[in-house]
Amino acid sequence: MKKLLILLLTLPAFGEEPITRLACGSCYKPERDNGIWKTIAADKPQAFLFMGDTIYADTSDPKVMKEKYRLLNSQPDYAAFSKSVPILPIWDDHDYGLNDAGREFEMKETSAKLFFEAFHFQSDHEARKTPGVYHSKIMGPEGKRLQVIMLDTRYFRSANVKVKQGKRKVYLPQTGPEATVLGEAQWKWLAAELKKPAELHLIVSSIQILATDHRFEKWANMPDERRKFIDLLRTSNVGPTILLSGDRHLAEVCKLSNHTTHLPFQLYEMTTSGMTHAGAPDDPSPIRVPGTYTRAINYGFIDINWKNKKPIASLTVKNLQGKTESLTLVDFNQEVLVK
Repeated sequence: MKKLLILLLTLPAFGEEPITRLACGSCYKPERDNGIWKTIAADKPQAFLFMGDTIYADTSDPKVMKEKYRLLNSQPDYAAFSKSVPILPIWDDHDYGLNDAGREFEMKETSAKLFFEAFHFQSDHEARKTPGVYHSKIMGPEGKRLQVIMLDTRYFRSANVKVKQGKRKVYLPQTGPEATVLGEAQWKWLAAELKKPAELHLIVSSIQILATDHRFEKWANMPDERRKFIDLLRTSNVGPTILLSGDRHLAEVCKLSNHTTHLPFQLYEMTTSGMTHAGAPDDPSPIRVPGTYTRAINYGFIDINWKNKKPIASLTVKNLQGKTESLTLVDFNQEVLVK
């Protein structure tokens, strides 16, 4: 207990200075570490958003999962990185415990406890007081406040409905009151979070929110929930917002026009997935920003410029060597007409 207390007291904390650079990534196997933490550290982020599949446990045995987290925290580069850079984590299916699983997974409560332990959530952390692992944080001074919202797309999500089409298995769309991604309690929590004052919101979902055309897990498998999410952004009168996601073993940036969402800004989502293994094929997407797809090992950077009335964000996808694969500028100062 004493050792844990000392560790918690030595974890890096956020100051009151504006957040101008964050890194993000997902799909990391400690057993296959490739030096990516050193590459990310060289760019000096002020925080790292670990967006799911932080380990590949794939187990219903708590001992196995605990050992996988031990491997993560004992990996030398990650251990050094996490001591100097605050980490905001969320899980996806492989660290939840079962591929593509939702609320039906029998070990989810134990998985949550091991997740909190592995990422050193303090005993009185708000996330520990409710089922699931969703949480949020506001950083920076008034006028330059950044809110990061980490959504749990596993603990409450309805079970997938999978069918075989030819040699492939695909998910059928689900609709109706029983089909949910976040669950009732988390939806209420999200609505309350979006009303908190902040000049920029980053919303992290382990699975993609905007993409609709691929056959894998995505919010579009429950179209009512995807529509509800966009409607909530609009009815909350939320300010500048960017979405982030992982899961796909590729990187891309998607964009929905304000004529589609009726928001006072264009809605962007940057997916960065594949810190130790990537290579997913290029499934065409009509909402992808041209030139942003890559199947290289990747991670993301969000650079924030606070000098204008509204923030300007650069969404950068980088490869294992730290070289830029794509860069997308999101300028919330540009006027858009809402229809």
